[in-house]
Formats: sequence, structure tokens, C-alpha cells
Amino acid sequence: MKSRLLAASLSALWALPATAQEDRVILANGTTVDGVRVVSFDIRELRYTKGPSNESVSTDQVVKVELGKFKDVYRRGLRDPDMMLTVAREQLKDKNLLLAQLGMVGAAAQFFDSDGAPQAVSALDELQKAIPEAGVLPEVFRQKFEYYMGLGAKGAASAKKVAERYRFEATGGAWPQGLVVEAEFFEALAERVNGGSPADFQAKLRSVIGKASSSPVVANRANVQLAHSLREAKDFEGARRIYEDLANRDGIDSSTRAGAYIGLGMLLLDKAGGGDKDAAREALMMFLRVRLQTKDAWPSLQAEALYHAILAADKWRGSEYQTIMARCRGVLFSEFAGSEWAERAKAGR
Repeated sequence: MKSRLLAASLSALWALPATAQEDRVILANGTTVDGVRVVSFDIRELRYTKGPSNESVSTDQVVKVELGKFKDVYRRGLRDPDMMLTVAREQLKDKNLLLAQLGMVGAAAQFFDSDGAPQAVSALDELQKAIPEAGVLPEVFRQKFEYYMGLGAKGAASAKKVAERYRFEATGGAWPQGLVVEAEFFEALAERVNGGSPADFQAKLRSVIGKASSSPVVANRANVQLAHSLREAKDFEGARRIYEDLANRDGIDSSTRAGAYIGLGMLLLDKAGGGDKDAAREALMMFLRVRLQTKDAWPSLQAEALYHAILAADKWRGSEYQTIMARCRGVLFSEFAGSEWAERAKAGR
């Protein structure tokens, strides 16, 4: 399945070159720490130096790590996941745990991008075994969870197992609290797919939101899911308020914004069901915004938006609507062929 970040994931801990070989750390509160040298990164904290100072930050507050020397070290594997994994193993052998873990999780992301899910899962399992205290361990769970959730009903049981394992490891290993809350959020999502009641789902989401004061990305994504559930329960205004707040707020991650766009599009699509062509057109534009403005959002969201864009275009039936439908189908089938949304489109559902 095509993806730029997997996982049911916060932003991928993907290492890219930074200016003048310096490192950069992006935090959950939206701030960026530039001009540093990352010393180590484990499941509890990331340590770095900035000038003469030694600093640290809790792992649950780290959204992204950019290493200045990553491009040079992984030059042979920047577009080749097999080679990236080979280089990561070389770094592991040389005891360069920071470069090794970032290379392994990066290789897994590339494998997922190229529809190599078995290789991706294998790389993540290898990482977890080789570096059991790695700072990117949450990304192992995120990538797996996002992949299985993207399969719909076929992956529901596997997604639930990943979420449960994440919570077990985070709780039992005394990982930072933000990771425990994220694991609980994943569990709530998995239980909903596996048939949980709407009321129970909403209660768990509100619990996650209440605990996620220091984890804004998790809180925002839980709010999207809460709005989805309210919409399905016909509380359209309650859902709209949440969607519009998230869609218009500054500093929101791509997957949260994409989810808000999809929710607003669904509200419009419901209105279009009564023959409102203008609402159908507005819904179409909202779904297309996911593709155009949130390109780094989860692949499952990209696929869902394309699927509903096809439905909205069919309800609109305006100028070149058939061309729009064909293009959306083409992208859906080529980039997200294994998703439940591609299967729905092929089945005409």
C-alpha cells in the first residue's frame, strides 16, 4: 500500500539531512530544536547537545528526528529499502545504534511504500529484537497498526493484537505516559473496527483526550474519531464543530487535518443525497483537498478520500465529472490497491 507515513502513525521518525551536518528535533508541541547533535535515542528519552549544554527530552514528546549525516551514511539506500536495511545492519554491527534504528524503521517505511508488507514487518521485528530499547519502538507499533487498519475488516484482528501489545509494552516497561495514552487510543480504534459499541467507543475517546494534554497529536486524532462517531450517531452539529476547529487550526498534523476534511466532506455528501448538486460539488472539493493539501497523511485516509471523491463526483455530475472519477479510480487502484476502499470501488459499493 502506498504511504509516506505508516502508522497508525504520529509523524515517522524519518532521518533526513539537516543544514551543515547538524541535527534537528521536532517536538509534539510544534517547536523545532535546530543546530543540535543528537547523542542517543532510547524508549525513554532523546539526549542531545547544543553548544556547551547537554539536554534531553522525553521520547513521547519527539515527533521527528533529522540527522545531518543520515544522507551520507545511507546514500546507497535512500530509494532502495533492501540496501537501506543492509546499511542499517552494518551500523548495528558497528554499535551505531542511533543510525541503525533510524535506518531500519526507514527501510520498513519504504517496503510498505512499495507494497512489500511482509518485508516491512520483518524489518520492524528485526529492529525490535536487535535494539529492544530503541527510541523508534513506538514507530514499530505505529507502522504495523496503520498497515493492518488500512486493510479494513481483513486486518482488524491483527490491528487489535498490535494495539494490545503496544499497551502491554508501554505499561509494563514504564514507558513515558504519552506512549501509554497513544496505545490506549489505538486499542479504542481497533475495538471499534472489531464491533465495539458507539457509546463505549466515544467514552474511551473522551478518556484518551482527557489524558492527552501533553500529547496534542494523539488528542487531535482522537477528536477526529470522536467527531466521526458523533456524525454516525446523527449529531451532525457536534461533529461539524470538531471538524471545523481541527481543519482551521494552525499546527495540526497532516493526518488530523485529512480526517477533518473527510468528515466535513461526509457531512456535505449526506446533504447531497437529497439531490443538492452544490453540496455534492463542495463535498468533492473537500475530499480532493486531502490529496492536494495533506499528502503526508496516512495512506488509509488518502484512499478513503479518493473513494468518496468518486461518489461525490457521481452525485454532482457537473463538467468533466467522468474524467474526475476516472482519475480518482486510477490513483486509488494504483497507489492503494490493497486497501478496503479500492476493493469497495472495484465492487461498485
